Amino acid sequence: MIKKIYKYITVFFSILFLIFTGCEKKFDTVINSQIDNIQVASVRAIDLVIFNPADSSITFSIRFSSINGLNGISMNIFSPSNQLINDQPVELFDNGNITKNGDTTAGDLIYSNKYLFSSNFENGSYNVEYIITLNDGTTKRVASQHFIFNTGKSNAPPVVSNLILPDTVQTNVKFTFSIMANDPDGLQDIKKVYYELFMPNGTKITNSQGISQFPLLDDGNTASNGDVTAGDGKYTNFLTFPNTVTLGTWKFNFTAIDKAGNTSNTITQNVEVK
Repeated sequence: MIKKIYKYITVFFSILFLIFTGCEKKFDTVINSQIDNIQVASVRAIDLVIFNPADSSITFSIRFSSINGLNGISMNIFSPSNQLINDQPVELFDNGNITKNGDTTAGDLIYSNKYLFSSNFENGSYNVEYIITLNDGTTKRVASQHFIFNTGKSNAPPVVSNLILPDTVQTNVKFTFSIMANDPDGLQDIKKVYYELFMPNGTKITNSQGISQFPLLDDGNTASNGDVTAGDGKYTNFLTFPNTVTLGTWKFNFTAIDKAGNTSNTITQNVEVK
């Protein structure tokens, strides 16, 4: 059975403002405190879910104190990388069907449903947005919450390989370089791929914003960074050395980091700047 740590977060709404009481956990985001005669009382908070194939469903619930004008309630679930994981809005029900929808009692103004999670999903913080549909057909987002999902699998570090980088470049001439990055937990587990740059005297380059890890992208934005195909695991960028730089041997270090904080191997290559 999936380990679920649940508690109710009681939230009191008024027409103009929201009051949180005691030490109860707050909504991460409140969009509308009250709409017409529809008033949210609480959501069933989920702090942590650890995946187990014996029961991969998670039950989500939202409780109302009044529902006049309410035609329906649904939710959307977003992954740690802000990708929508449900194909269409997931409808919640107040039908007492605990087996199918996770709802305990019909007509108690608590709307619930289950959603199946997969061991292939990302580890990390998920965001749930609750959306109501009014009788006139308009929709409003009324609340959101966050929870942590853990697949229960040990997270393996990413690997970088197949560096393409010229060994000699000219000043004031743009050049493109790329590297392949792979992760045993899937490309979606890669947080970033970057390079570090060192002058001939060994000084690491840091820009005016204090950044010394410069990104390579896999977003298909050829004009912006030279990457041709998004999501193929090939991370790319381009660079131009101005004619004011010190000529000589510059060192590039290439590394990837995954969302668990694991660091890949580092590939180093020297480039002669002439």
